[in-house]
Amino acid sequence: MIPDDWMPHRRADGEVVGYVRLAEGALFQAVDLLGRPMGDPAEWHAIEAMLDEHSIAWLDGTWSYAIEEGLAVRVRIAEVSPARVALVEDRLGSIDGAAPVRYELDVPVEPGVLEPAAPLTEWPPPAP
Repeated sequence: MIPDDWMPHRRADGEVVGYVRLAEGALFQAVDLLGRPMGDPAEWHAIEAMLDEHSIAWLDGTWSYAIEEGLAVRVRIAEVSPARVALVEDRLGSIDGAAPVRYELDVPVEPGVLEPAAPLTEWPPPAP
């Protein structure tokens, strides 16, 4: 769960695009929606600019979710809240068969658990 002392940063339309937390001294730390630090601590205006530039477009893509050591699945982010991130199995656009597997993780997401997926270079993709 995002701590209460992290300040939500909203873009002009009111959408939360990240958080700001206090860092050492008079500096602040930008934090993405998954609860991961972005860049180095900086002054308030620089942190706001970083979050505005980062926005939420980075959520739209494929991710590698490390279910356990040595086993990762390709997923897409379905929802993000201050408490959880919901993931769905990336089925490469397939609409047949069973519904995609859904996973939920607590926010903040631990480092190395959810990372941007490498692009697919082969078809069909290798089995996990």
